[in-house]
Amino acid sequence: MESDRVDEISLSADEGAGFCLDMLGQLSVPDEEARACADSLVDASLRGVDSHGVTMVAIYAERIRSGQIRPGRKWIVRREGPGSALCDGQQGVGPHHASAAVDLAVAKARKHGLGGVSLFDGNYVGALAFYVVRVAEAGMLGLCTANSTPRVAPFGGREGLHGTNPIAYAAPRSDGQPLLFDAATGHAAARIGQALDEGKSIPEGTALDQEGEPTTDAAAALEGTLLPVGGVIGYGMGLLADLLSGGLAGGPCGADVPPVSETSLPYGCGFFVLAIDPERFGGVDIFRERTDFLSNSARNISPARGFKEVRVPGDGAARKRVERLCGGIPIRRNRWQATLERLAGCGLDVAAWEGK
Repeated sequence: MESDRVDEISLSADEGAGFCLDMLGQLSVPDEEARACADSLVDASLRGVDSHGVTMVAIYAERIRSGQIRPGRKWIVRREGPGSALCDGQQGVGPHHASAAVDLAVAKARKHGLGGVSLFDGNYVGALAFYVVRVAEAGMLGLCTANSTPRVAPFGGREGLHGTNPIAYAAPRSDGQPLLFDAATGHAAARIGQALDEGKSIPEGTALDQEGEPTTDAAAALEGTLLPVGGVIGYGMGLLADLLSGGLAGGPCGADVPPVSETSLPYGCGFFVLAIDPERFGGVDIFRERTDFLSNSARNISPARGFKEVRVPGDGAARKRVERLCGGIPIRRNRWQATLERLAGCGLDVAAWEGK
């Protein structure tokens, strides 16, 4: 269905899932794996994280066609202990394997208090909120990290050292809506790509061009180097994400992660999840109460000049989810057309979606 705005289309959550499942089905992705991808993409769109939403199905299509992502690959548990597991993703479908890693971590935490699972030789998993919420819904504290192509410069540098390396956590609250934080430690190339598709510039402090000079031009930024979010803080947290996602597993980290543009090569990125069962500490009910208290204390702080309210992580995404479940997922028309063109370039039939 079309948005009231001429330059946008709008998809319902079901339409978004149907679009993703259609494209992945044409690529012969097994149903369970395709559903994990579709669910993660729609979840990101509903939360307002459009740079990781339904249009990113084109990324999966391109990488499946190139052989970088290999549908149907089963993961292998290479090493396992009571509270830990080291798993080989076999270059399979990222969201499917990452979801399985989360479920394994939760099961281990249920038995032993802590469950840490490291997944190496993996692939793009999308926004991490999708996974940590799964842990919080089990009544636990969840932490996830992932690493990626080294396109982010260290603080003070002009060449890429590590990836955008997101970190996410979620904690259960009494109202069922978890305290949720999910952010890249480096400025995301996906958001720059979105700005390019939409004909927008990017904020200062986001990237350097090929000559190492600051730029607000999205095209120049995609050819250059990304910068860490928050300077030295993003730099330090990006290194932590690399250590958890790659270093613990003995897999690629930092400059070892292959360039994602080399689609003929395995990506080799890693994923890490830690589930902590509060019942083994102060108790799950007490933990929920403490999370409630912390959240409410933040919201009760008087807002500074220029702000209407103080929010806690996850508030904005929760509101956006309600809004978009009712009103649909908006996608700028030029981005939608660019997505369809990329999918058609992979040999997929997009005719049913061109009239949106």
